[in-house]
Amino acid sequence: MIDAELLLKVILYTFLIILIVVGIIVLLNVLKATKKINLILDNVDKKANQLNSTFEIVDNVTSTINGVSNKISTFVVDGVSKVIDRKGKKKDE
Repeated sequence: MIDAELLLKVILYTFLIILIVVGIIVLLNVLKATKKINLILDNVDKKANQLNSTFEIVDNVTSTINGVSNKISTFVVDGVSKVIDRKGKKKDE
């Protein structure tokens, strides 16, 4: 007859070997996936860096337009204020 202790050891060692092999396979798949993810992230980073120059141009144009519109609005407000002040002085006289 087969010894029960020996049978349990064989079963246990067999399961451990299977578990180690499955673990190695899973680890290799995770490493492959990590490599692919790194390639994708590098590609996204490269494309984002290419867009940085575009965003800088848009930012500069926006700042310039904002400065010009501030000067124009200041000129208009000053002009209207002078006209109102003249009318107020003429009515007082």
